[in-house]
Amino acid sequence: MSRLIALAACASVLLLTGCSNNADAICDYRKECFDSDLNTGACADKIGAWEEEKESEQDERRERTSECAECLADRTCAEVVASCIGDCFGIP
Repeated sequence: MSRLIALAACASVLLLTGCSNNADAICDYRKECFDSDLNTGACADKIGAWEEEKESEQDERRERTSECAECLADRTCAEVVASCIGDCFGIP
């Protein structure tokens, strides 16, 4: 139940603040479902750096991050594992 509440909170933040929090949503999910000790700030910084790394790929990487975050919204950890691997694979 607490995972559902956390994911709903992440989705709410994403809807209220827009694309800038896609990395935060991804990292919050990772912390909730895989690694409770994950430093979400460092995780989001790593995703942001990855998005900016190659100028020619920035738009594509931001779109991938957005698609991953959208897939995570309103899903349980088990649902995400079954449904979002394609959208989220390769995002650091």
